[in-house]
Amino acid sequence: MAAATPIDPRTLPVTSELATRLRDHVEFLASPALRGRQPGTPENRKAADYIAAHFRDAGLDSLPSLRGYAQALPRNLGDNLFGLRRAQSSRARSAAGASLDARWILIGAHFDHLGDNYLGADDNASAVAIVLELARRLPALPNHHVLFAAFNAEEPPYIRTPEMGSQYFVSGLPPEIGSPANFQAVIIMDLMGGAHWAPLREVLFAAGAEESPGLYRRLKEAAARETLDVKRETKAGELPAFRLTPHPGDPLIWGGQRVPLTVLPVGMHLVEEIPLIGRVSFSDYDAFRNAGVPFLFLSSGRTPRYHQPTDLPDTLHYERMAASVDWLAALVQRVDEDEEPYRVEAGRVEFADEVASLRPLVALAASRDTMIPGTSFLSLWKLKRDQDWLAALDPDRATPQDVRRLERLSIRLQCLLADFPGCFLF
Repeated sequence: MAAATPIDPRTLPVTSELATRLRDHVEFLASPALRGRQPGTPENRKAADYIAAHFRDAGLDSLPSLRGYAQALPRNLGDNLFGLRRAQSSRARSAAGASLDARWILIGAHFDHLGDNYLGADDNASAVAIVLELARRLPALPNHHVLFAAFNAEEPPYIRTPEMGSQYFVSGLPPEIGSPANFQAVIIMDLMGGAHWAPLREVLFAAGAEESPGLYRRLKEAAARETLDVKRETKAGELPAFRLTPHPGDPLIWGGQRVPLTVLPVGMHLVEEIPLIGRVSFSDYDAFRNAGVPFLFLSSGRTPRYHQPTDLPDTLHYERMAASVDWLAALVQRVDEDEEPYRVEAGRVEFADEVASLRPLVALAASRDTMIPGTSFLSLWKLKRDQDWLAALDPDRATPQDVRRLERLSIRLQCLLADFPGCFLF
């Protein structure tokens, strides 16, 4: 079958100062000199030193118990890195007026990759670059400490084991944090720069917050149609105004320029529920979820370059990454307004929002003119059937069979986007 043309990321312009800074971070972290940042190697140590230096340049504090930005992992695997932006002490008070230590918001991403000629620009230098620039731009919050984290040892064979950097951190939290219950929210990013299928060029997926009603409310607010005053120049410590809509193609206004960004809420079950296998976690959010912490997982999704030597710095969409920095800063400020701890309802699903997120994408994927590059005849046939099913579906009357079908549909889309073989089997 003739396939739709994939995006050539090298044609995407990089014009803003922020996008240029993000590209500089990725080009260092995913350079041949760092040989894929495999845990336990000198190159992994060089990446850690780079991150620590930028935490220092951003004016972040270290956790006193660590005596620096680094937390050593077992078996000489390397370090996790943490930088602290303390809450404004004058605002961190209880209703009774007595001083309280603030609760915590963590923003993190893993910085390791597979090693050798697998350089890992999207996975996960893209997200680390966003962490570094957000650390540079986000002012101290009134009510919460912000902990910026660069986790190590996320890739195989460490993922989903006690040696995974985020799991090691959660299993023995520094005394300043104490208990997982002291986290207001955790935001984890992975694969934030990929660009392959044109309808997803300006899209960011947001998963996991649906299990915490308070956090999900803030996510929906930040991803809702609204217009704020545009500031063409911002003072130090101020954040740019933005406009964001949940419909592909509508723009974010950033720095006086129109920069597209769409944030689509999806449930974790749509990402993790693999047919014939069951639930499989894919990133550092899992350690926090298992500890009962409200979390949000952000990603632009896999591309055919996932875990391939072709995952290189010139294949990323840096202006979308720049828009993500400022959208995230605005979201975190909204979360900071909530001093009551968020509750967690494990397994909670926002099915109507999931259907609203996937309907337009399935319609595009089911058309020969706009289908995902590489879609087979059988996959296209299945997508057309799913398009008809979604068009007739009443999400408020969904059955368990409907939920399972949406899960299979989501996995098929992810399979096609990454150009995995056998996508028609899902």
